[in-house]
Amino acid sequence: MQIDGAVIRAGGHEVVEIYGGCLCLMRDDLYQGLAELAQMPDLGWVIIEPSGIADAERMSRLLERFPRTLGPASVAQYHLQCRLSIVDAVRYRLLMRSVPHLIRASVRVADVVLLNKIDAAKPSDIEAIKADIRKNMKPTAVLRRVSAKDELAAPVTRDVLGMDVHNV
Repeated sequence: MQIDGAVIRAGGHEVVEIYGGCLCLMRDDLYQGLAELAQMPDLGWVIIEPSGIADAERMSRLLERFPRTLGPASVAQYHLQCRLSIVDAVRYRLLMRSVPHLIRASVRVADVVLLNKIDAAKPSDIEAIKADIRKNMKPTAVLRRVSAKDELAAPVTRDVLGMDVHNV
């Protein structure tokens, strides 16, 4: 069992974990799983968290095409609300040296980019990373800085995702 799944289950939510390959390459399994979830009467939302080195642009295209593969009743259950990318401020430079295409793709498709671990990064690094991220963001995307560890002094806003984030 994955840590995220265990935490979400502990909060009383149902979790479906798919193993055995990348969701980008398991299109039919992904679509079938979403179709089955759509049959749940109290389904409020679905979070898809690809792990590893997922291709964010391919995943985004798969989710955009998904409604065309379902019947009208299942399609009515889904609306792609937000594509979120979480960028690690501490490991950003390392990741940009090893997998820059994946990091840029993740930022490019995102509606919201969260720059995480700002409590552990140098302020000068944060500014440089923000500038680099903004070069790859779509014009309508939002960039927010967050820290899962520490409470920050900046004004907190209620984000479209329903989570507390700090404006960048």
